[in-house]
Amino acid sequence: MDRILASDIGGTTCKMGVFTPELELLHKWEIPTDTSDGGSRILENIHQSFQSEGGKFGYSREDVIGTGLGVPGPVDFNNGILNGAINLNWTHRKPIAAEFEALSGIRAIVDNDANVAALGEQFKGAGMGHKDVVMVTLGTGVGGGVVSNSLLIHGHGGAAGEIGHLLVDYEQRFQCNCGKKGCLETVASATGMKNLALHYYGDGKDTLLSQEIENGTVSAKMIVEAAQDGDVLGLRVVDEVARYIAIALSHISAVTNPKYFIIGGGVSRAGRILTDRIEHHYRPITFPPAYENTEIVMAELGNDAGIYGAARLVRQYLA
Repeated sequence: MDRILASDIGGTTCKMGVFTPELELLHKWEIPTDTSDGGSRILENIHQSFQSEGGKFGYSREDVIGTGLGVPGPVDFNNGILNGAINLNWTHRKPIAAEFEALSGIRAIVDNDANVAALGEQFKGAGMGHKDVVMVTLGTGVGGGVVSNSLLIHGHGGAAGEIGHLLVDYEQRFQCNCGKKGCLETVASATGMKNLALHYYGDGKDTLLSQEIENGTVSAKMIVEAAQDGDVLGLRVVDEVARYIAIALSHISAVTNPKYFIIGGGVSRAGRILTDRIEHHYRPITFPPAYENTEIVMAELGNDAGIYGAARLVRQYLA
């Protein structure tokens, strides 16, 4: 009874899944992420949960083909070493694959969480049936993953797909957590939306967002809702976000020429008010052969994308 195990490790919860060799999801659940004591118990808790909760299916260690792990940080895919994950309190290089194999006796493969989400969406979600897709995840930051010929592109140092750090704001107005200015993350994430709202607020205070901005409580969700209600500032911010995303997609199109751009993450819940504007800005600035038959679509798998992608890695590299 062969099985594939998968976990998408997040700062709050770890999403867990058990799959067949054909990548049929048999069972999924979540456990809290214990980031205390430098996150020293995270991998052990995942291992124990697979033994207890996942073990309800009656498999033994010998039945498991491998374990796929998605982690929120840069990974050297060749050796399974994570180069730090701040929200897990993993502040140094950490050999995730080797540590999990030592705990469980099961082979493990590790990749960045945005990468595994992209692979999951390509395999089972919005990109299903197509070999070339790019996923852009709009959350507190901006993540991404590039799938070419059904394989993730990692690059020499594992930084391929770091879409959030493409330079798109040529005025370089806002500081990025990478240390530079002008990154897509500074103008298209939830943080970026707040940056733009505060920046443009001085141009005119006739906005539904005045009180929230003055109180320092404005959020990306509020900005989107204001835009949906026709608020001038809200619409300006959403349109600016869309324009910057379109610039990034234009650059990516000329390099990878994907069939689908898949937009996911919390900010993507803005829906058509965002994607219609991305389309509006994208095609006029993009090399026509690079966008012919390319579609901009919304992610479909939600929180399951990561475990599907992690399981897919096991199937591709360990089976």
